[in-house]
Amino acid sequence: MRKLALTAIGLSAVAYAPAGFAAPEGPFVGIMGGANFTNDLDVSGAGVGINRSVDTDTGYAVIPSIGYRFGNGLRTEIELGYRNNDVDGVSGSTTGSGEIKARSAMLNLLYDVNMDSRVTPYIGGGIGYAKVRYDGVQPVGVPGIGVNDSDRVFAYQGIAGLSYAVSNAVELAAEYRYFATQDPDMRTSGGTSVETEYKSHAALLGLRFNFGAPKAAAVITPAAAAPAPEPAPEPIAEPAALPRNFVVFFDFDRSDISAEADTILGDAVAYAKANGSVRIAASGHADRSGSDEYNVALSMRRGNAVKARLLALGVPESEIIVSAKGESEPLVQTEDGVREPQNRRVEIVLQ
Repeated sequence: MRKLALTAIGLSAVAYAPAGFAAPEGPFVGIMGGANFTNDLDVSGAGVGINRSVDTDTGYAVIPSIGYRFGNGLRTEIELGYRNNDVDGVSGSTTGSGEIKARSAMLNLLYDVNMDSRVTPYIGGGIGYAKVRYDGVQPVGVPGIGVNDSDRVFAYQGIAGLSYAVSNAVELAAEYRYFATQDPDMRTSGGTSVETEYKSHAALLGLRFNFGAPKAAAVITPAAAAPAPEPAPEPIAEPAALPRNFVVFFDFDRSDISAEADTILGDAVAYAKANGSVRIAASGHADRSGSDEYNVALSMRRGNAVKARLLALGVPESEIIVSAKGESEPLVQTEDGVREPQNRRVEIVLQ
């Protein structure tokens, strides 16, 4: 457990980056697995002299889940869990055998702490039910008498962990869980009613896949179309073309040109050449996630990425002006720290 904690802290220190890669709002699925450790579990039967402590070897836990993020740090999930530990010994005896298993269905509420980093600490808890089974656990009373029974009981857990954003869509996670249940009531192979326990600690690693990751979009925002001119009896000079604006959007914390954005830039260049544009102004913007300083630099990278593509499409450098607006002119007004796809853009104005 100590090694797992130190590894998680080291991961946080190495991966810190001011931009932030927190997962977006929307659904996700996950799978966690790792080592499971049970406390010494008591088996007792009032009035029949049974009072044993069951010790187990290190076992394993597998926990798949499905959930939803609300975009404000909170997320909920439904999970199914399976935990298994072999019996190592039973107090009062030189030997011990059997397995202790727990199958659970839990509803969890967790909170992701925004650190403006690829690494996100989180904490939470859950409630649900579990089917606890003592499978051939013996001896618990007299020689040859064991427990081979199960009970369905209320369960609860606490969760603390760190996730690392490989991308907006994929996260690695390392976490600790304390899982416990109401004391299950069972019977020994001799028919005696006994009260058992289930409490465990788990050190887990896993993956989460987010399906709310925003996709790149590129749209044209034209000025209002002018009515077609009335036919004239004799030739007249062509009227000046109306200015037309183009907008390309970017993924979170990215400045690369998507295929959709490249198509829009091609349309912008063709329109500029056809209508005699003498200057193209490209202003970069960012959403309100991250610091003001970082967002200004990010919006400049986006503006320069657009400029590089315009140059490749044949626009002279002297006709391109790039500016960085950061988060100062959002297309959609949001609170500070909110990731808004429509604010991650470059606006292109033909002049």
